[in-house]
Amino acid sequence: MHILERTKRFGRIERRFDSPLPDLLYQMHWLEDMKHRDIALMLHVPRTTITKWFYRFKVPTQSCRRFTDKNLTSWLYKTGRLKKRLRYTGRDLRVQKARANVDFFKKWSPQMAYVLGFFAADGSMYINPRGSKYVSFYSNDREILEKIKKALHAQQKIALKKRYNKDWNKSFILQIGSKEIFRDLTNLGFMPNKEFRLRLPGMPEDCLRHFIRGYFDGDGSVIYGYYKRKARNNKKTPYLLTCFACANIDYLKGLSKLLMKHAGMRKGHIDKEEEHLSYSKLDSIKLFGYMYKSVSREWYLERKYNKFLKAINLGT
Repeated sequence: MHILERTKRFGRIERRFDSPLPDLLYQMHWLEDMKHRDIALMLHVPRTTITKWFYRFKVPTQSCRRFTDKNLTSWLYKTGRLKKRLRYTGRDLRVQKARANVDFFKKWSPQMAYVLGFFAADGSMYINPRGSKYVSFYSNDREILEKIKKALHAQQKIALKKRYNKDWNKSFILQIGSKEIFRDLTNLGFMPNKEFRLRLPGMPEDCLRHFIRGYFDGDGSVIYGYYKRKARNNKKTPYLLTCFACANIDYLKGLSKLLMKHAGMRKGHIDKEEEHLSYSKLDSIKLFGYMYKSVSREWYLERKYNKFLKAINLGT
């Protein structure tokens, strides 16, 4: 066995794409029409290394005179010096390129609405200098990323996000590279650097509560406890508050209107910084019933659900 086949990088690439490296190089170069530098970017290795691998595995390389629509009538084609490449008959890796269900955000469903709501809270879109497009989900709770990964049939690993301060909590990331998913999210109104431009997407009414629950699992919070009332001999009285966070006040106002209409809640309170929409005890109880009614535990963050339930029981 050549020393290359024993390297960790070699094995990591083959496991990532579930394909022998020579087949992968051939598919990317001939079927996907990718140049060596594009393949290097995809595999996270230097371009010179890709060229060496082509030579090592004797994978043929396209010449600069490729068969394209522009040269169909050229004298090279007419004279037979330029021939159409043979159709690749190996395993088709195109469906594995995104390694996720690229159709997930094309059609509304309760599951799609939940994942989209969480993405609106703790997701991002990114285009690298080469034009590759990525969609990422972030959370301090690995549990919810596992559920999103399962819903999207994603093969990517959930990684531990780098901490620049040792006092910060652990944070996890699930990143998917897919131009099609990126385009579907753009059609739904999302965009890179969406924090200050976030808008509520139009959706079927039966999906709304699932979207709100997903957003709540990302950027929602439950606050509860006791406070002393001096007028009643310092008697401890339970309190409960729920809160939605967003840097865009228009988003919070739109969310408030939807909850008034569909959950029977009051307007709520937006703080002076215009970044938080909060509700008191009675509206919080209505919110709990609206979001979690007849919902499987697979489609909510259990830690936040249990905390919410404990807060409600505290005052009853």
